[in-house]
Amino acid sequence: MRTSDAVSGTMAAALGAALIVASADLSPLPRQVYGAGTFPKVIGGLLLLMGGLLVAKGLRQRQPWCRWTSKVAVRPFLLALVAVVASVVAYVLLTPVLGFPVVAFVLLSLLFRAYHRRGWGRALLIAALATAVIWLLFAQLLHVPLDPGLLEQVLYP
Repeated sequence: MRTSDAVSGTMAAALGAALIVASADLSPLPRQVYGAGTFPKVIGGLLLLMGGLLVAKGLRQRQPWCRWTSKVAVRPFLLALVAVVASVVAYVLLTPVLGFPVVAFVLLSLLFRAYHRRGWGRALLIAALATAVIWLLFAQLLHVPLDPGLLEQVLYP
């Protein structure tokens, strides 16, 4: 099934508005310019903006609200769903033991390889880059505590 950009944009904008409302009462951090609600508000604002642009594009193109394009194969859909759920469970269980960098790299490598099937080299490279960017953004820039696990001595000598 394919939905109109207006429908997708409306859903994105609604999610953005919900994020802004839900994060409005989060208290600021001590001695910080930004608080716990800053990141959700920024994401919510971007979702509102991009959702609005999608709505405008969809209305301009006068697309049907939804249309069936082809049948959905049940087996690949269920395998993808199980892979994502299993990854979340593995992340929750393994991160306290092995640490974020190891678990994120392994899970992302497996998911990239399973979904794109373009070789292990590309999957490992993208997983390494994604893990490094997430670590730098959250652990270093935003000071979100991500457990270094086995790599604690390497990351913090």
